[in-house]
Amino acid sequence: MPRIKKDELDRVYNSLYKPKERVLPANQKAPKRIDSVTQIRSSKPVIYLVDGYNLMYAVDEIKQIAATDLLSARDKVIDIVCDFQGYTGHECVLVFDAYKNDVSIPIVSKSYNITIVYTKMGQTADMYIEQKSEELSDTHKIFVVTSDGLEQLKIFSSSCLRMSSQEFMHRYENLQKKHKKTASSSKHQPLKELRKLLFED
Repeated sequence: MPRIKKDELDRVYNSLYKPKERVLPANQKAPKRIDSVTQIRSSKPVIYLVDGYNLMYAVDEIKQIAATDLLSARDKVIDIVCDFQGYTGHECVLVFDAYKNDVSIPIVSKSYNITIVYTKMGQTADMYIEQKSEELSDTHKIFVVTSDGLEQLKIFSSSCLRMSSQEFMHRYENLQKKHKKTASSSKHQPLKELRKLLFED
């Protein structure tokens, strides 16, 4: 009985067990491989579009302040969103509904690390957020922070992700606790450490 050559055995083995490589047409490029979840998350910059008054009235403490002092309540909301941006590092646009004011264009300002928008006459915060999300949908991963039912329906029909005002506050509070815990655990006590080195065996 003739012996089978090793080359022939290798050919048969490879044809049966070796995974076949996908052959693409000459004019088609192989899809870009994503090796980790981090790559997926970082494929687009994240931006939060926050309905300011919606968030204000979702927080009982700020809602109570708003009943007597709307400007102070608004400052509280600005502080929360500024802190949230600092914790996450993501861009935040805070939109306040000023459509009853006699202003022909939205007023846009920078406060610390966020963008604050006061809408123009006849434009609600929902309308501004909807317009902005359409502009940014191709270049950004968008989270719209609102608990407004009608706005939610519009967002779900686009590529945006909705986060209710309550969910936003829950995440903010968790980030705040985590930050405080990290800050307290990283306190440097040089005198205590020196004594430990000198006097402990």
